[in-house]
Amino acid sequence: MSSSIWPDRLARAYAVLRAAVIILYSVLLIVAPEKMMAGSSSEPARTLALMFASRTILLGIAFAVLAIGRKREGLAWVLLADSALQLFDTGMAIVTHKQALAILPAALAVIDVWAGLVLRRTGRRAPVPR
Repeated sequence: MSSSIWPDRLARAYAVLRAAVIILYSVLLIVAPEKMMAGSSSEPARTLALMFASRTILLGIAFAVLAIGRKREGLAWVLLADSALQLFDTGMAIVTHKQALAILPAALAVIDVWAGLVLRRTGRRAPVPR
């Protein structure tokens, strides 16, 4: 495998993994909102879960479809947009004095930016053979 191909494949694999995690979490949130959001009653938790999950599932589907369909430029922009959302989550964790919760979204933001930049760069070159 050429050294210029592996970053592209790694970035797309990361996007598929993110899609799977996002969709799985969203489905679990819909199926068992009380367990996913401890301390909340059933109906408000379910309503909140449906509102959150419906949008999050769309993000996960976008990651998967763009990654599998080799739409590098579109996937790059979705990853860069997701990095902005991750930075927002990081900021919220810091502002609410929950620094331990800021680690994961900050790490995801860094990986999102890396993957987005790799895909933008490879998207400008000739398509990578399957």
